Amino acid sequence: MSDIIDQATEPPIFDLFSEAGPARNRLSHIEPTLQRVNDRFVRHLRAALLQHLRRGVTITGTGVELVEHRELLEKLGSPTHLTLFNMRPLRGILVLMIDAPLVVSLVESRFGGSGRFPINTANRDFTAFELKSMRRVVETALEQYAVAWEALGHFEISELRHETNPQFAGFAHAEEQILATTFEVSIDQSVGKIATYVPYAAIEPLQDQLLAGFITNVDDDSPRWTETLQENLQQAAITLNVELGKIDISVGDLIGLRPGNVFEMDRPETLIVEANGVPLFRGRWGRHGRKIGVLVEERLAPVGEEPTRPVRRHRREDG
Repeated sequence: MSDIIDQATEPPIFDLFSEAGPARNRLSHIEPTLQRVNDRFVRHLRAALLQHLRRGVTITGTGVELVEHRELLEKLGSPTHLTLFNMRPLRGILVLMIDAPLVVSLVESRFGGSGRFPINTANRDFTAFELKSMRRVVETALEQYAVAWEALGHFEISELRHETNPQFAGFAHAEEQILATTFEVSIDQSVGKIATYVPYAAIEPLQDQLLAGFITNVDDDSPRWTETLQENLQQAAITLNVELGKIDISVGDLIGLRPGNVFEMDRPETLIVEANGVPLFRGRWGRHGRKIGVLVEERLAPVGEEPTRPVRRHRREDG
């Protein structure tokens, strides 16, 4: 579901004698809508990368730029990970670009690296392992890109091929205008860029929708995302802490303790089960088989809430 923005009813003005041509004149009218599409892409891609990498990810966009196809390819370094794809009903070929620093960062982060030690990517091709590792990232990015456009219709993405040398990635005529959007991606201490390249002619079937505009804060709370979030939260590991007892001892006696020394301590009647310093349950200690255990008797209410009824008793083993 999307909401329509009421925009000026005056017809757009085109300067046919401008060196920039009609495409650049139209861009000023459709750029707000394209920017909202890109904002949606940033949100969805960041969430997907967080789940894929399990570490902090920051993505910022730099706006939409209209450049010639020839000029665009000349700016790209080698190697660069380029994915050429179709997104029907858009016309022509679109490109997803991931630069070499980001490729290295994504692969390293996926397998436990932190990006502390920079890797020189100049004058070398991507390894077979890096290319294979990028398949899932590319699939995820394209999936989220299609989701970002959903407010304008239903789109089907199909990958065509991958290139690492921009010279072999021609996807339009040399002077054709390309809508280029670049995003800066930060993963831990590494920074790289990802970009989407869309021929201006490709969006002609959507001119009316783009000129009308739409709001991106649509209802994204689909049952699929809600269920996925709940499942991931339930599978998250958490450490419970229980203080089984304590005694007061002087610093001198503490320093004097040696292996084999014995000291007495009182056993408390009740125990508090905590997680990260937050009290969760009240119980009492005992044994379960040959292990010391805690019998949970009551669930503690969060601060500011009314106490809940005692939970059903069950044993929580410690150790």
